[in-house]
Amino acid sequence: MPLKVLMITSGRSAHAERPLKWLLENGCEVAFADGSDPNPQHAGYRFVPYPKGGRRLYRRLLGSQLSIGLEAWAIVPRLWLLGRRLRPDVVHVHWVNRRAYQCWKAGLRPLVLSVWGTDINQHFLPTADPNERRVIGQALAGADLVIVDEPTMAEKCSALAGRKLHTELLHLGVDTRAFRPGYHEAAEQWRRQLGVPPEAKVLLSARVCRWMYNHHLILDAFAQVISRLTAKAVLVIKEYNKLGSRSDSDYGTELRRQAEKLGIAESVRWLPGVPSAQLPELYALSDVVINYPSMDTFPVTFLEAAACERPVISALLPSYRGTFAERCFRMVEPGSVPTLADAIVDMVYASPSEHAGRLSEARRAVERDYDERNYVTRLLELYRGLVARPEGSAGRGGVEQPGL
Repeated sequence: MPLKVLMITSGRSAHAERPLKWLLENGCEVAFADGSDPNPQHAGYRFVPYPKGGRRLYRRLLGSQLSIGLEAWAIVPRLWLLGRRLRPDVVHVHWVNRRAYQCWKAGLRPLVLSVWGTDINQHFLPTADPNERRVIGQALAGADLVIVDEPTMAEKCSALAGRKLHTELLHLGVDTRAFRPGYHEAAEQWRRQLGVPPEAKVLLSARVCRWMYNHHLILDAFAQVISRLTAKAVLVIKEYNKLGSRSDSDYGTELRRQAEKLGIAESVRWLPGVPSAQLPELYALSDVVINYPSMDTFPVTFLEAAACERPVISALLPSYRGTFAERCFRMVEPGSVPTLADAIVDMVYASPSEHAGRLSEARRAVERDYDERNYVTRLLELYRGLVARPEGSAGRGGVEQPGL
């Protein structure tokens, strides 16, 4: 009997498309709930619209505390009816936000929550909304399982929940068959498409175009670097993947203005949307990959770069300590533009042989511990463990009365 999974997340995210694809390929029946249908064209798939609750209107008129309650009042009964109709074996919410809280309130169980990083980290910022933090804590506390991709995230989730949670350390991983060294011809095509001189060194700022990933600091460091380099260098910024918010779009505009103000606009390239299948080509294009966030979990960027054996400069954050990244990449002080600039100069002038041993080690670590095939195997084991629990503990098809 195939596992029936109700999957709730953004239909426009590669982080969602990958596990959806894997579940379908492994014989699961997946009902996908969102406002956007990823439409994977598979017999075991069905799309169900996630109930709408007027969140923006409520928040604008009533503030966050009252809007949370009114939105739940509008959505939770419909979620409960959806659970009764679908009778999923497992309800899995990727990205822990109000939807996770609403599923918990609706009594959808067993409830699995996958943490992606920013969804949790944002609640530890000085600007965090205490009402949002409270409901996320309740959702985490009510989940049957919380999946994290690095140990410090489990600690943060427990802090939000106010108790120790049942967590599983499980990373989405990377396809090491696709992400590998090579793609030389494709890299040359990208050079021509982006107008990168043949002799120029290419620096890739590979993270989502969002302020916490500090592309503005990378631009500042690059401006310092250009005057110190005898070789030409080009900085490539992934301007797409703005997560859809207005503030992220504004940030992209601010970055372009900053490049103009710094006088480096001619040495910066802005990447439009790139299909996932072409990402290994971008790493092949890059001489150095730069990762400089303020806070993070353990990014897929590390795995992609390591699998492609590309050198990486990164801020050394707590979530990176003790990993292959700390051993194999160039780690520098967070938030220090001069330190980042010095590291860029060193890496640009380093010969490939200086990186070779560490990069080979990084590739082996990814193959061993982070191949994406490990994720789906373990995820199915976790699902089956939840389904096999004794009756009365929300085993197969568990839907409790909604808690409005």
